[in-house]
Amino acid sequence: FLETPTGGVKTISAPHMIASLLFNLELDTGQTVLLLGAKGGYMGAIISELVGPEGEVIILDPSLDVVEHARERLLNYSNCKVMHLEDLQISPSGIPKELSRVLITGSLKTPPDWLSNCLLDGGFMIAPLGNSMHQQLVKRENQNGDFLDTDLGNVVFGPVDIADSEPSFPGPHELADMLEEASLIIREAFGIGKLTIAKIDDLVANLRCLPDDLEPPQITLFGDEELNQEEHPLVKILEAEGDWLSGLWPLLSMLFDVSMLHPGAPEDFDIDEDTNFSSGHQDFVP
Repeated sequence: FLETPTGGVKTISAPHMIASLLFNLELDTGQTVLLLGAKGGYMGAIISELVGPEGEVIILDPSLDVVEHARERLLNYSNCKVMHLEDLQISPSGIPKELSRVLITGSLKTPPDWLSNCLLDGGFMIAPLGNSMHQQLVKRENQNGDFLDTDLGNVVFGPVDIADSEPSFPGPHELADMLEEASLIIREAFGIGKLTIAKIDDLVANLRCLPDDLEPPQITLFGDEELNQEEHPLVKILEAEGDWLSGLWPLLSMLFDVSMLHPGAPEDFDIDEDTNFSSGHQDFVP
């Protein structure tokens, strides 16, 4: 439903995933529910109806464009508030101290502490936790100050922040996660030899030795001036493994490319001419 000039894309979830999330939220009238990630406002509208006028829905999103999009569509929902989240790790002002439910609608490695601490006793959050290629949908419940996790299955969600969906080269730890995920598939499905698998494992270990906050190399876009990235530590590691990695890279790139299909998908996907719906969807169970 939204695309930025720099290539960031935001889509709503598939209908079956929306139904699954709402079912697992166990909503009731009068509850206070927080959504991290506006998702176009549709999920917030449904939750607003389910908690009723006695309840409250707070929607946070890091993107001002997404916030504006959702606000325009939720003008008639008096119990629904859409707010801009400037920093994921810092609680914005105006958030209730006790939340009945929290729904995170985009992938995160871990929820921010302030969000978990707002859950009232017996309340819980549902969140897709993991890396960009694969997440576990987790139900995290507050039981007398202890958090109990329930695994609701494997999913692939886009990022919370639309800026994180813009084309970029992954950082060292994200690339290590991606290589680990891809190597699991390679071991089972492509008959790659043990020596190559061992080299991938060594590469993953070397990438994890780099600082987690190391800025990734910049991507050179067509027509831009050439960027000198030869001295970047991540580039050095990849170039040192080039003899064996270059032949495997096309397969790895294919496995890295998780396509999020949605209504009105790009023309290179099969689309039903009668419905204009693609055969796939975002936020799917592999």
